[in-house]
Amino acid sequence: MEPAYHPSVDGNILSKVNLLRFIRAFHMAHEMPHGYFMELGVLNGLGMVQVYSQLRGLLTNLYGFDSFAGLPELSADDSDALKLMPQFRTGNFQSMQRDAVSDFIIRGTSGLTRDRVTLVEGVFSETLPKFDKKQLADKGPCLLVNVDCDLYSSSQDAFAFLDDIVTTGTWLLLDDYWHYRGSPYHGQRRAFDEWMATTKRVGTTFYANYNGFCRAYICHEKDS
Repeated sequence: MEPAYHPSVDGNILSKVNLLRFIRAFHMAHEMPHGYFMELGVLNGLGMVQVYSQLRGLLTNLYGFDSFAGLPELSADDSDALKLMPQFRTGNFQSMQRDAVSDFIIRGTSGLTRDRVTLVEGVFSETLPKFDKKQLADKGPCLLVNVDCDLYSSSQDAFAFLDDIVTTGTWLLLDDYWHYRGSPYHGQRRAFDEWMATTKRVGTTFYANYNGFCRAYICHEKDS
């Protein structure tokens, strides 16, 4: 009989729920202003509901980005790495349609009004550069970001988008850091390392691994 591995992935290390509870305490201890949550890779919206349930009262808005059609066409880099992560194929992880995901989030957050939930549909390379960041100006700081987009190319787009959004005290959760058998030459880990090597604005401090495959950082602005 093979040993069960799901308990380790889902919580016997550090669970996401317990991490979110600490993030709440972290923001409250530092008396940070209320702000917003961003998720890049929403799937069916469960992650957004989970975050809101733990950070209720601290979040002004939720922003989610997803194609809602599964993983996009693979880049050459992602195709080359497919042997290390066979499930990261084009079309896998298709979610419900955007309106259904929005409805699920509204029901699951019990009281969050629809105008405080923004879901942007499309592939990151097309939607993120067009997103009007001016709308964030009166929403407070970015308190938390979850990057759950699996691929190297998608993660590149995500980090480029986030470079002028995250600030000192923003928590950055990387959902796919330890995939590709932990190789630093593929996937989200490679994109993150490249971002850290080139950004002039953002620094990060490692906090913890959680849920087995995931890693949490705290961001800071380099001149603060």
